Amino acid sequence: MQVLRGTPQSSLIGFKELVRQAADHITLRWLEAVRNDRSIPSAISLEEPLLSDAVPLVLDEILRVIEVDERKIEHEKICSAARHGRERAQEHFDVKELVREYQLLREQVFSYLEEHASQFARSITAGVPNINYRVGLALDEAMRETINAFVEEHIVQLRRLSRLDTVTGLYNHRIFYERFEDELNRAKRYDSPLTLVLIDLDNFKTVNDTRGHLFGDHMLVKCAEILRHELRQTDIISRYGGDEFGIILTETTRQHGHGMMVRLSNAIAELGIREGAPASFGMSFGLAAHPEDDGTVTRLVRIADDHLLYNKHMGKVGLAETRKGSL
Repeated sequence: MQVLRGTPQSSLIGFKELVRQAADHITLRWLEAVRNDRSIPSAISLEEPLLSDAVPLVLDEILRVIEVDERKIEHEKICSAARHGRERAQEHFDVKELVREYQLLREQVFSYLEEHASQFARSITAGVPNINYRVGLALDEAMRETINAFVEEHIVQLRRLSRLDTVTGLYNHRIFYERFEDELNRAKRYDSPLTLVLIDLDNFKTVNDTRGHLFGDHMLVKCAEILRHELRQTDIISRYGGDEFGIILTETTRQHGHGMMVRLSNAIAELGIREGAPASFGMSFGLAAHPEDDGTVTRLVRIADDHLLYNKHMGKVGLAETRKGSL
């Protein structure tokens, strides 16, 4: 299929304008078809279909196969266009709907070509069947590349989410242990200090009981924000459990880590006052350090947990003594 030799430049410009008009017209008809198709329920709630960003670029490339010669169609632009709208695919992903959108696009493309065959025929020497064959191949390739791109992006998103706590966005319990083992091995290999901190929010049950669980989640998020702000980028922060956080302080001695936690305790206490949490809200912490507490991951976690329980108990004793003295 070739463009007529000797075709005036004005004819080529006119043909490109025809392609542009065709792309616009097909896009509008496709949008209407998607929104009217009951097998795509999300089209009702979404402002735009999943492919809305990609379709104009895909159509522009596909319709231009009409004006190229018989060489193999290159799909780089189609593959690039197929990756548009991946952020929306992360939020809403349904392969069946994606395929259905492409099926409707295919129908609209061929419907338009059939209606306007005479206009395209003036610019080409090959017959309409050959055009339809080449356009069909391009559409099928575009669909395959689009689905592959969306699936790949969705898998990446799922993997990322599997590493994070859904409330705070911090690393979850499983990743905490993976990272701690890696960092402990590194500290031993290079003979560098490493401090593990376990944090427990004081009287967090009272927060939930008096202000509700939504407020409790809000406080967890705010605490996570303070941890990110107060600690270094090299430090590893995780939500260890319900109201517990685990922190791995790389290249940090026990003494330095203790000072960091004292400052963090003050910041958490100020947060509680600012957000209207119960007066008893705060944080307790326990530390374990390498090389002083030399041992395995399990041993260091146990040491930090023992120190946390002791500090938490002493904090409650101190609070009780304070209340007793005020009577």
